[in-house]
Amino acid sequence: MDKNTLFGKTAAGREALTSRPAGLGPRLRSLLIMVDGKRNLAEFEKLSGSLEQATQSLNELMAGGWVEIVGADGLPKVVAATSTPAPVAVPAAAPFQPEASQPVQLPPLAQPAAAVPAPTLPFSEARRQVVRFINDQLGPMGETLAIRAEGCKTPADLQAALPRIRDGLKSFKGSAVVQQFDEELAGRLPKV
Repeated sequence: MDKNTLFGKTAAGREALTSRPAGLGPRLRSLLIMVDGKRNLAEFEKLSGSLEQATQSLNELMAGGWVEIVGADGLPKVVAATSTPAPVAVPAAAPFQPEASQPVQLPPLAQPAAAVPAPTLPFSEARRQVVRFINDQLGPMGETLAIRAEGCKTPADLQAALPRIRDGLKSFKGSAVVQQFDEELAGRLPKV
């Protein structure tokens, strides 16, 4: 497995977090919670302590049908179980050469923008980022909060879960983390 390989939960993996099947022990469940389609094998190596442990655990999750290899777009990749993804060759682009008769115009320097509110995230991305924030900040201690956020089915559910999420972040990490959560995510969450 390449260290840049990304992993995402399958529908069975999301269901397994609430149903707690027999084959999903505490160690694997904790790792499954952190699988979000954005972390790669190198990040799981840091979390697990060794490349061997991370690879073994991720292989167990894939064998259980709870995790799959995904692309940068978050969509599943079809990869044979015994092979590693082949590197994709990208053809080199020809350098840009303007015609001699046309002057080259450079774009104007960007002016510092006034505080423009960040665009609202689509619901599925918003939920994924909330879960990732919780996992990054609290790790296994935030498992209950992460499951609560991941179980939200609508923007209204996610908005209703925010007070509990803020309380949990504040109890474990303090007001600064709640402020960081509000600055980075709360304003970008879809409204009811």
